[in-house]
Amino acid sequence: MMLQEYTLTFPIWVEFGTGSTENLGNLVASQHWEKPLIVTDRGIIDAGLLEDVTASLTAAGIDYATYDGVEPNPTTGMVNEATAAIEAEDCDAVVAVGGGSSIDVGKGASLLATNPGSVADYEVTSAADVSEAPIENRPLPLATVPTTAGTGSEVDYWAVITDEDREFKMALGQSPQYPGGPYLGAELSVVDPALTESLPPRQTAATGFDAFSHALENHVSAACPPIVKPMTEHVLGLVPEALPRAYEDGTLDARERMLFGSHVAGFCENFAGFGAIHSLAETTGGMYPSIPHGEAIAAYTPDVMRYNIEAVPERYAEVAAAMGVDITECSTQEAALASVDAVERLIDRVDLPSSLRELGVAESDLPEIATKSLDTIEIHDNPRPADADDLLEIATDAY
Repeated sequence: MMLQEYTLTFPIWVEFGTGSTENLGNLVASQHWEKPLIVTDRGIIDAGLLEDVTASLTAAGIDYATYDGVEPNPTTGMVNEATAAIEAEDCDAVVAVGGGSSIDVGKGASLLATNPGSVADYEVTSAADVSEAPIENRPLPLATVPTTAGTGSEVDYWAVITDEDREFKMALGQSPQYPGGPYLGAELSVVDPALTESLPPRQTAATGFDAFSHALENHVSAACPPIVKPMTEHVLGLVPEALPRAYEDGTLDARERMLFGSHVAGFCENFAGFGAIHSLAETTGGMYPSIPHGEAIAAYTPDVMRYNIEAVPERYAEVAAAMGVDITECSTQEAALASVDAVERLIDRVDLPSSLRELGVAESDLPEIATKSLDTIEIHDNPRPADADDLLEIATDAY
């Protein structure tokens, strides 16, 4: 068997562990950053989660400024505000603290602080766009501190920012195109499970299922290299066991496992593609900003799986096995379909929505969602080709 070729680059220093936030200040000081801008949201501040971050920076003698205007499904306006704060406060680095929204705004601001133009100038809609390396200058140094177990954004090279005028979630992304080259990612990441302890159950469920969906789509992606599969299989087995416990009991052990799963899936995102689940969910989120990303993901996942099984049943059989389904007496097709049943049980177990109707999506918007989804970068790596009619059929089934 000839293995698929791949290129691997991961220029991020990561510290994972409960209490690791204490070392953030020392890590920032080691890089000689003098005044970072903390990018976060009011919920993080109100929950007291920023206190350990600022205490660590202060203990290391690091001055800082704060931008706390991030909201879910972040917009170009938020990126512009954070970029303006960098300039006004004369900051030389960014420390993004929060979920994927805060980290993505931090990435966007670090990008615009050193590169010309607007956020939209760096939108990528295909692998060819990424290969053209639209980011020419190294973004401002970035440290990430996740407070949710979901996006993996702390260690990936991607950001999703909503263009308010188009009501469309743009993808920004660039891995290093050569050793030492500029990229849209962090220099440092402190991944502390203790920061996820206060996450409410519904948000725990939504972000946790998002992490699961990353591993799922990466595993079946048309662009999945062999090095990714052992990691995606691990996450696919870990989340169904840990997420219900994190959702129902919120124990630190379950939250540690979930953050680890999210974190590993974040690694995988750099090297494998997504597909129609993320394409449809992100398009829906652009049109309906109040819908949590993970809930949109849950609504679409089973029907996208059913559509894709025709192309790669063996991949979905692997998903079922990784989730702990006994497939020893099953045909490949039966095992693949069993993966859908297992995912639906997980969605039900953590009380996530199983339809777009539950999320308040208007049925009349489904054609626009299907058409817009073709403009996303994720759709290109779906394991089964899909046009607007195919995506409309999936969205209709998910309704």
